[in-house]
Amino acid sequence: MQIGANLILNDHTLPMRQVAPMIEEHGLESLFLGEHTHTPVDSVHPDYPNGLPEFYKRFLDPFVQLTVAAALTERVRIGTGVVLVAERNPLELAKALASLDIVSGGRLEVGVGYGWNPLELANNGVDPAKRRAVFREKLAVIRRLWTEDVVGIDGEFVRFCDSWSYPKPVQKPHPPILIGAAGTKATFNDVVNLGDGWYPLASDDLFEKLDILTERAGGTLPLVTVIEMEGQRGIPWYIDEPTFLTALGDRARRYADAGVHRMTVGVPADDAGRFRAALEQLAALSGIVA
Repeated sequence: MQIGANLILNDHTLPMRQVAPMIEEHGLESLFLGEHTHTPVDSVHPDYPNGLPEFYKRFLDPFVQLTVAAALTERVRIGTGVVLVAERNPLELAKALASLDIVSGGRLEVGVGYGWNPLELANNGVDPAKRRAVFREKLAVIRRLWTEDVVGIDGEFVRFCDSWSYPKPVQKPHPPILIGAAGTKATFNDVVNLGDGWYPLASDDLFEKLDILTERAGGTLPLVTVIEMEGQRGIPWYIDEPTFLTALGDRARRYADAGVHRMTVGVPADDAGRFRAALEQLAALSGIVA
């Protein structure tokens, strides 16, 4: 099983130009970044009853950051974790992702999500009640733009005339698409029909969900990347605690035994010393589950 880093980087953290080379230096397999175009002031999330944490206000553009990561590394796979497909123009998104796959030499992983914030969705022109339908149509269009010479669409949410859309990705038929959402029947239908794998947050029922996904996929577990975070969503592990390797190592072994392809861990990037200590721990964890 591969070990990667799930990062929250912004103007208050270490910059990607410093972070990406350190991740490669310590032998981690991948780095993933999330995104939000903006954060409406009245946003409400059940995981944060006292209000969203500060980092939600400060997301940098993921494609700019991942381009920096691609330019400063040679081996590490770079991923969106997740890009909010419904909120983006599929023509622009297909080109941006294909371009990233090219500049990285075919190292892109495309984590995609439906979007949880109804105000953010609405501000981006998406009816929150139709977010999954919009997501599915746009993602299907992106797959066609990556794999077909001429594409024209007259759909419910996407319309454009017959067009060329280049460049195509380096990876064939396209970079891995990982559906980042809770393990529901609808999500697993999308994993099987539109994606290459699942990108869930760790949960108490994860192993039960892996069995369900395996059955839904015809007996073979698709690619699975599990995100390990401490406590509330988006708050990194306090990875330099002495108990870290024991606690997370046990789960990592279970993931590996269950056929999970990759585990990404929330790594604190607020301080260079703490960040390096975290990477040293993850490097040791990679040796445990190799």
